[in-house]
Amino acid sequence: MVLLASLFIIIGLVLASSFRDFMWFARFGSLVVGVGVVLISRPTIIGKDIKNHVIMAETGRSCLDPEHYAKLGQPVPDWLTEDLKSRRAVGIWGPIVTFTGTVVWGFGDLLNKVFSFGT
Repeated sequence: MVLLASLFIIIGLVLASSFRDFMWFARFGSLVVGVGVVLISRPTIIGKDIKNHVIMAETGRSCLDPEHYAKLGQPVPDWLTEDLKSRRAVGIWGPIVTFTGTVVWGFGDLLNKVFSFGT
């Protein structure tokens, strides 16, 4: 999804320079915001809530820490991999992508003045 957001920004820049109008860049910023919303909504979309931390007596580590399973000599469960992806999507990538898209959407057309394009 982050790659898709980056692709939207690149496409917006290419169209803006081709048409000499950064309004295209701003419009693609709205698509980036949409990607950010999807990232933040990942747990709902896949239908799996983010799990709670439980400190395990055997290792003294959280059940959400891959090190817990390494110390037990067990493979990291698939549900934990998905939970970690959801945590990164909700806590890191979703907000970054949404903020970036909002800035591009809100201020991207002002680059017309910087480059003396359009009006």
